[in-house]
Amino acid sequence: MRKPIPDGLRLAGRDKSLGAVVAAMSALAALALGGWVAARSLSAQWEAGAARQVTIEIPDDKHDAHAQVLALLPVLRASPAVEKAEEVPPEKLHQILAPWLGKSEGAAIDLPAVISLTRRDAQPETDLAAIVRQSAPDAVIEENMRWGGRLRLLGQSLQACAWLAVSLAAAAAVAVTALSVRMTLAARRIPVEILHGLGATDGHIARRIARHSSRLGLAGGVAGAFLAWGMLTVLARLAMPFTDHVSAESIWPEDLSGWWETASHLPQNLVLALASVPFLAWLIGWSVAQISVRRWLRRLP
Repeated sequence: MRKPIPDGLRLAGRDKSLGAVVAAMSALAALALGGWVAARSLSAQWEAGAARQVTIEIPDDKHDAHAQVLALLPVLRASPAVEKAEEVPPEKLHQILAPWLGKSEGAAIDLPAVISLTRRDAQPETDLAAIVRQSAPDAVIEENMRWGGRLRLLGQSLQACAWLAVSLAAAAAVAVTALSVRMTLAARRIPVEILHGLGATDGHIARRIARHSSRLGLAGGVAGAFLAWGMLTVLARLAMPFTDHVSAESIWPEDLSGWWETASHLPQNLVLALASVPFLAWLIGWSVAQISVRRWLRRLP
């Protein structure tokens, strides 16, 4: 059985800390990607539905709010700009306000009548206030569309911050890899000079060191991706009460199957981003080592 002939560089025991640093950088980059996916998803949900929601509140000071609602609903439903208009049941209003008003106090208060309205897409702007004022002069209109521009800008800012964090993590990984390669060359200067003097090409020496650096980068990238996968799974469980209407008591699953179900249902684009992290770490290790070694070898006499 033939054994590979060592070239004297002895890279196997060098720079094992590079893998740990790359793992940390990969985990931070993956978490930033998770933040980008979340911000993008929230922006899409807002533009798809929430921005079209309108709430109309009719005070019940004269105990005629329900009559005004009955007169107003047919007018709203006949408007081409309105997709859906429904009265919010008083029982639901009491249920929503119970944590703040209490069940007994909330039942004793004359709550306003509320209409939930959804605007229709691809329709010209309609002055809902003028339509509502005809049947309910004292009505208060709350349109989410007024906040649409600000929330859209907020979503874009969050996505930009996430990409900035990914770029900074990648830049830190490049800098750490370059420093590690330089330390390896400084520690193995004499063997490298001997190999170079015996006729070893720059490409051969660069490939040897780049192969070692890329392996450490790949191992660190895999470890960082798995670490980020676990943390994103925990964050997904914490966010479930805001997305799936799950009670706070059922956030933490009783066995591993619950965790696995949550981890396997992460957004597909986020899973693809996590899967690309090890490859990017390998690419950074290979390319940075190649460039650094070749530049260093050109300075040799």
